Amino acid sequence: MASQSQNEWASPSFTQGPPKGSRQGRVRLENVRRVENRSGFGIVQANEFQDLGRGPFEELCELASKAVGVRFSPFVATSYRELSSALESGELDLAWLPPIPTIDLIARDLASPLAIPARRGATTYHAALIVRRGGPKSIEGLRGRRAAWVQRDSAAGYLVPRMNLAAKGHDVLRFFARELFVHSHASVVDAVVNGDADVGATYCHVDANGNIARSSWVDEGGRVMRPLDALTTFGPIPNDALVGSNELPAATRAGVTRWLLALDPASRGLFERLLGASDFRVPSPEHYVSLEHALRAARARGHDALPPESRRSLRTRTSG
Repeated sequence: MASQSQNEWASPSFTQGPPKGSRQGRVRLENVRRVENRSGFGIVQANEFQDLGRGPFEELCELASKAVGVRFSPFVATSYRELSSALESGELDLAWLPPIPTIDLIARDLASPLAIPARRGATTYHAALIVRRGGPKSIEGLRGRRAAWVQRDSAAGYLVPRMNLAAKGHDVLRFFARELFVHSHASVVDAVVNGDADVGATYCHVDANGNIARSSWVDEGGRVMRPLDALTTFGPIPNDALVGSNELPAATRAGVTRWLLALDPASRGLFERLLGASDFRVPSPEHYVSLEHALRAARARGHDALPPESRRSLRTRTSG
């Protein structure tokens, strides 16, 4: 895939489809869907997706089409910002999104979650700030260091850690000397291990005692696979969700949810390979409330803003 734009956060331009937010365009696309009985299904291309190629995702869309009775076309975005914009414009009807963009779409009455994955029975996870073994021992020790983030819309990989740092009284716009966006959790781990960053933000799962049970650097057996330590964890955070446009007919939304709640073996295996999820549940109305309140407070104080240009860099994604 071609290199990503140097400005990841600019509004994306699509080669097809209406201008963002265009009512005329959304109506036109809705009419096309009704005539052709088709919908778009979108995910973000992470580094792991490059290794698998488009084949598994195309196969998953075919299985979804057969199960629901609507033809789903695969759409691979370079960022969650692009994916959300495509859903808003009407180019997509389904999208795999983390909690922050999902909350934004719900608030604007554009979309809602159809189902969320339960990983080992848990529908939430935590964020962690990680350092190389022998590195800084406290949050204050991170001042003036280099930080690696996933991307701006990542809950565990950017927003939640920054919100918590701000809540502790730190000026997050000036706390770090340099901030790097690397697009995936695996790349955050690599950046810290390789010395490109002194601290990174990524996801983890904690047990009842608050210990890290598994993460991007701890395997399923609890063994530490990379020379890293977690300074602190934040959470819980709602899992990613399969989000459906509110323009999608109710019967189709219900069909997608039924498919997810009773996946066939082939679909289950593909979801596991692509998105690390194979068991789905319907979220309660309160599932996002806690994070929604925290995000509202953070935005009111500017804590979700990008770091200054002079302290920020973007690692572009190139085809493998």
